Amino acid sequence: MKHKLLSFFVGSMILTSVAFAQEKKVSGRVTGADGKPLAGVTIAVQGSNVATQTDANGNYSLSVPTGKVIVFRSVGFADKTLIVKEGQSAFNVTLDNSDNALEEVVVTALGISKSSRGIGYSTSKVSGDDLVKSGEANIIQGLAAKASGVQITSSAGTPGASSKIVLRGAATFSGDNQPLIVVDGVPIDNDMNFVKAGDDPYNQNLAGVQLGNRALDINPDDIETVTILKGPAAAALYGQAAGNGAIIYTTKKGKLGSGLGVTFSSGFELQKVNKLPDLQNKYGQGTGGVFSSSTADSWGENLANVGKPSYNNVEDFFQNGSVFTNNLAITSGGDKTTMRFSVGSTNNKGIVPNSNFNRYTSRLSSETKLNDNITVGGNFSFTNSNTRAAQNGSNLAGVMLSLLRSPVDFNLADYKNEDGSQKQYFASYDNPYWSTENNPYKEENTRFLGNIYTDIRLNNTFSLSWKTGLDTYSTNGTQIYAIGSIGDDNNSGLGEIKRSNVNYKNVYSDLLLKFKHNISEDFSVSGLLGGNFNYTQALTNFARGRELSMPGYYNFASAKDLYASNSESYKNSRAIFLDATFDYRSILFLTLTGRNEWSTTFGRDSKGFFYPKADISYIFSDLFKESPIVSFGKIRLAYSNVGISPSVYSDRAYYTVPTIADGMTNGFSFPYLGQTGFAISSVAVAKSFKPERNVGYEAGLEMKFLQNRLGFDFTYYQQKSSDLLLSQPIDPTTGYANYYNNIGKIKNTGVELSVNGHIVKSENFNWNATVNWSKNNNEVYELAEGVEKLSIGSAFSSPQSYAIVGQPFGVIYAQKFQRNDQGQVLIDPNSGLPLYEAELGSVGSTIPKWLMNFNNEFSYKNLSFSFLWDFRKGGKIWGGTNANLINRGKAEITADRERNYVVDGVYASGTNAGKQNTTEIPATTYFRNYLGNSSSEIAIQDGSWARLRSVDLSYRFNKVSKAIQYIQVGLNLRNPILITKYKGIDPETSLTGSNQNFTGYDFFNNPGTKSYSFNLRVGF
Repeated sequence: MKHKLLSFFVGSMILTSVAFAQEKKVSGRVTGADGKPLAGVTIAVQGSNVATQTDANGNYSLSVPTGKVIVFRSVGFADKTLIVKEGQSAFNVTLDNSDNALEEVVVTALGISKSSRGIGYSTSKVSGDDLVKSGEANIIQGLAAKASGVQITSSAGTPGASSKIVLRGAATFSGDNQPLIVVDGVPIDNDMNFVKAGDDPYNQNLAGVQLGNRALDINPDDIETVTILKGPAAAALYGQAAGNGAIIYTTKKGKLGSGLGVTFSSGFELQKVNKLPDLQNKYGQGTGGVFSSSTADSWGENLANVGKPSYNNVEDFFQNGSVFTNNLAITSGGDKTTMRFSVGSTNNKGIVPNSNFNRYTSRLSSETKLNDNITVGGNFSFTNSNTRAAQNGSNLAGVMLSLLRSPVDFNLADYKNEDGSQKQYFASYDNPYWSTENNPYKEENTRFLGNIYTDIRLNNTFSLSWKTGLDTYSTNGTQIYAIGSIGDDNNSGLGEIKRSNVNYKNVYSDLLLKFKHNISEDFSVSGLLGGNFNYTQALTNFARGRELSMPGYYNFASAKDLYASNSESYKNSRAIFLDATFDYRSILFLTLTGRNEWSTTFGRDSKGFFYPKADISYIFSDLFKESPIVSFGKIRLAYSNVGISPSVYSDRAYYTVPTIADGMTNGFSFPYLGQTGFAISSVAVAKSFKPERNVGYEAGLEMKFLQNRLGFDFTYYQQKSSDLLLSQPIDPTTGYANYYNNIGKIKNTGVELSVNGHIVKSENFNWNATVNWSKNNNEVYELAEGVEKLSIGSAFSSPQSYAIVGQPFGVIYAQKFQRNDQGQVLIDPNSGLPLYEAELGSVGSTIPKWLMNFNNEFSYKNLSFSFLWDFRKGGKIWGGTNANLINRGKAEITADRERNYVVDGVYASGTNAGKQNTTEIPATTYFRNYLGNSSSEIAIQDGSWARLRSVDLSYRFNKVSKAIQYIQVGLNLRNPILITKYKGIDPETSLTGSNQNFTGYDFFNNPGTKSYSFNLRVGF
């Protein structure tokens, strides 16, 4: 046996030596058709795992056995193959390119890749590298300022906070206005896992913590490309799920012939608060110039006069945050099989003490060609994340409320007594240091995403594709209010514990029969016929224990008052669809799409609904191919009619547990005094209602000039949403208060413009620039008869958000000053203060007038530099924080208080009616009753900004050694510059997070951040 093993070993060595003897080192340079070097071209030995890539100058070298075939491959270029013959060692290769828009591939609905040449609607494409460079952990926030027609709002700068995305404005009153999120062709859930107690009648998004949207579970480093389908035409194949558009994420995969590759990246990010309100440090706690601990206000004594020290409570409270990211990816690609496996971690310590977010991801993708006709593959990912979130908003245990209101003569940092109880400057507020330590909200989430698929080529005309995907996760949240905290529901200080659980599952499957047939030399038709099935279930559980008996023992056994509630929802939909593209000489394209869908959200006996779409693409530049100026020109026209589904179980009136709110207490509900109770809903439902419809019209023009050095893409669109579901007041003698039916209408009209240019294009130096500009006009143009305004979310008594005919959706209503015909404020001659209208009125729209971003990318040899400016014009924000700080004597402006003021306006009545007001009022009256009236229009501010959103500098070292292909080091700045007139924190904020249809509220929101990061990437 030993002799056999020895013979085998010797023979193997001999054969190996012969093989190596036949290998030779080949090298060369790869260029494009224009003679410029091409970087990143893959050169692979066919039938093996041997491969390399060209460097920044297009150079390469690798060892190849004589007689073997080497393949040159790069995205956007035709593959080229060469045979290594005896005596050959140098290959300088020119790849035929498609360096124009004609052959660019875009991933569209259902994960179908199409040539952009034949697409008749607007799409935007963002690279995965741009997501990573943004420095954002959230793949939604990473899209900010990357495309036209896209508005993204971050709720806060705290770890794990949510981000909201809206495409081309709001299209529904009561449904979700965010687009569908799709990963590798399978829709995924992007909700916030907010579980509300069954006996709670209030909107808890105004307080509590900022939860994350579930797209946060996706690792940006795993994303290859993102396609933004902004209009209903682009997303028509998804039907009712994509009435607000769709975001298509395609993950990274191995490439055929690429061989084995390993990539490791690591980064460290330092975070700081980027903007805080300006506060005075001259006056201390009290009223009327006298110290008093019975108030939280700072109208007390002048500290310098009494020799008291002042403390910088606000700036001293925040710490430097940090983010550590690590990612490892292994890829392989042979002749028939590809694979990519990745693991990643993100560890974020927040700017608020004791806040953090940790995410651990793994992803495996693989694809195999079983033969020339059958391909199978799959993608699987697992995410585990945990968050410790900071209290936020209108919350007595909240960070910003107690922190910003704190008097400068009280040292917040000295926050704990010897027995562990908190030191408070005011009995009704928790000390923020003590609260972040003792009132944690902890959340853990585990998520699995996966799909398997097969593609079968039946013949030269037909192929069959089948895909099944699963999205499932479990989220467990725990909110603790320690004994002594004022943050519990009853503000009693007796302690409280809340536990919630969400179990979500979505199963998606589609079957597509694809076809492509040349009818004649000039005509061809391609497309697909298919169907899909989608099943969703969401199970939630909530449990609460109040009046805890033992400090530090957070178990329901320690609670005297127990409550529990749960909910279940199940939904399934199925559809059949046809998408056909007619092609005339690759110049004129007509695509017709039809989808018929059935969904349980319309009731047990509902009929299916049909959604049509048509688009045309005309490549007129082919009429003058020899033009030295015009390189490419395309006209687009599109029409679509898609649906928006109602929420589950809204098809009938159910018996529910009633809750009664009085605005002063936590409300009343059943069980009450040991008695259960149910009542029929107060809303009657139409016997058969329809899906909300979003009808879109779109026209676009794409042009490229001077051999594609300069180009633009212009789009005009009009989207009319009709049959919107809302509740219409009816005669209460019917037994109901409202009638739920298809009644409302809303319209979005806008333009989008993208201009790009290769300003400098040379062998060593390149400069590319892109400008995106968009404007959306939104108008509510029909509500139910008898309905003048429709509340779109429960907020404060003033301000509030409404849908009102003739005005933009979500307009803010608040107390308005009485004014004369010239617009001058009317002043009460007795008090010297403004007079107010009897009813709340419109004080502005939260929708920006326009959005713009300007991106520049420079490269010199292996050095790359880029920066991105982001501009927002208009969009009102309720600056409730600033107004409240003025009212309480904390804002910097209130330091000038030892004089009288005069409110600008004219007298409303009396002998001086119409004349300029000259009545002086004390500073406290001026600030508390005028500038500090947070319920009035004086608290509404302009949310415009100009921000340098990101700066990125990197250098790449190529061919470091035989094992190391490259090392790339980089520096990144995120939000280093913010220019705004908004008084308060960063105006990119939202008190209500991402799951509410109204925005523009700032009431002690947690602040945003800026950051500085260093990153390293190594390729093996």
